[in-house]
Amino acid sequence: MMIGHITDKKHTKPRNNREVPLLKKTSKNCRGCSAAKFAKIAEQEQEEMSPYVLTAAGVLIAFLCVVMKTRRRRNLPPSPPSMPLIGHLHLIGRLAHRSLHELHLRYGGGSCGGLLLLQLGRRRTLVVSTAAAAADLFRNHDLSFASRPRSIAADRMMYGCSNVSFAPYGEAWRRGKKVAVVHLLSPRRVSSFAAVRAAEAAALVARARAAADAGEAVELRDLLYGYANAVVTRAAAGAAGATAEKVRQLMAHSAALMAGFQPEDVLPDAPARLVRWATGLDRKIDDTTAAWDEFLSEIVAAHEEKDGGAVEENEDFVDVLLRLRREGVDGLELTDDRIKAIVKDVIAAATDTSSGTLEWVMAELVANPRVMAKLQDEIARVAATATAADQPDIIAEPELNKMGYLKAVFKEVLRLHPPAPLLLPHESTAPAVVQGFEIPAGTVLFVNAWAIGRDPAAWDAPEEFRPERFVGGSGAPVDFRGADYQLLPFGAGRRICPGISFSLPVVELALVGLLRHFDWELPAGMSPAELDLGEAPGLTTPPRVPLVLVPKCKTRAQAARVEHVCV
Repeated sequence: MMIGHITDKKHTKPRNNREVPLLKKTSKNCRGCSAAKFAKIAEQEQEEMSPYVLTAAGVLIAFLCVVMKTRRRRNLPPSPPSMPLIGHLHLIGRLAHRSLHELHLRYGGGSCGGLLLLQLGRRRTLVVSTAAAAADLFRNHDLSFASRPRSIAADRMMYGCSNVSFAPYGEAWRRGKKVAVVHLLSPRRVSSFAAVRAAEAAALVARARAAADAGEAVELRDLLYGYANAVVTRAAAGAAGATAEKVRQLMAHSAALMAGFQPEDVLPDAPARLVRWATGLDRKIDDTTAAWDEFLSEIVAAHEEKDGGAVEENEDFVDVLLRLRREGVDGLELTDDRIKAIVKDVIAAATDTSSGTLEWVMAELVANPRVMAKLQDEIARVAATATAADQPDIIAEPELNKMGYLKAVFKEVLRLHPPAPLLLPHESTAPAVVQGFEIPAGTVLFVNAWAIGRDPAAWDAPEEFRPERFVGGSGAPVDFRGADYQLLPFGAGRRICPGISFSLPVVELALVGLLRHFDWELPAGMSPAELDLGEAPGLTTPPRVPLVLVPKCKTRAQAARVEHVCV
């Protein structure tokens, strides 16, 4: 039964410009009428509140959409089964590049685009292991991955990451790199150190000759590190000798602290700090940092006392940086700490990569006598007509460009033995879609240059040492300067190593001197098949067992072939 609603205007008052009836007292006989009134009032209140209800409903729907989108399964790269807290750390052995390569073969092959997504403690990590994936990443997403992950060790040992290698991507890094590329590592500046390279290469030959005359075996690592260290230290600070030896000691202490996983990679900040304190890691970092700072401060102070007296053509890196500070560099304050960070960066990077590459070249040549003989023949032919250098034992640097097989040998060694197999880690600052997979922002990136050099889709017989692949044919133009993504020993894109042009003549000149003047043999009773070509663990990976060889001075009987007599 429908009961009409009666409105009494005497008992109404305005509410939101509408008249809302007030309840009147009802008798027991009008309970039905009262119920009807309540129903009508409720209906009107519902109509009155509808804008608020709609707003709340809209917010709720939007929230649910966000939740559903977040919970939607993203198209992430493949990933192995993980463990709580540590993620995939238990799958990484002492040689991380080999462990990651094995994981790629097991979980990231086929249609997975050469990518593998790992959770290494707290850090979500993308690993690139094929040339195709590297090409996509550097061609299309280089800017997104141009930064570096935070590292407490690097931050403290590199003056707040004010160097070039470890600095996060940004304006300060761009200006710092410009200083390095334009003023420190330009072709003109590199050429100005030719006399330094020639003198140290001649000293290297002299040390090898002394061992040959005494019939002694030589530990190549010690010999080659001393050479590279002397060249780099003279270029950076204008002094060798005691300075180079001090650098060598500091480098040895620094290497272990910078390599491997850090506590903050696995643990939250507070527990990580506790672990660093309890294990003495903080103290070791502080002691090493203080020793480096004292050493570098003395060098900067000594150069400041010269008051810019060096001729520009004879300037070392510290001279250049102090001159730029006096002249003013737009947008970059060259404080003492920044100068020390840049100089330390150059010394550390150039010394390790140069000496390690030379040791690997000698190891592969001894393991492959045919290649060594072929390279020695090329060196002898060029030396026979070479322009005389200031150092009679050393070929003038322009003659190196006539040695095509020498270039091929270095490319092949860098393909199989990149100085830093995983390069330096990158970090993404924006989401990206690489090889069809979604990569969230804040992802750490490792480019496995060691695995890319063995990618069967990019290389024929990738495990063979065959420099001829770079002589003639499609392999000849392949280079390691970042444009050919199947060969990335120094990286690519914005974060490519800026010191390639500095290091290349250092290693080429030394190798030519060693092969021109000496034949090299394994110790008695050892065959090339017994040579250990495994790597030592670390950020850079020299041979696991230091290479020991016996130099044999070339004799007059061999002079017809090599066009040189060792005297």
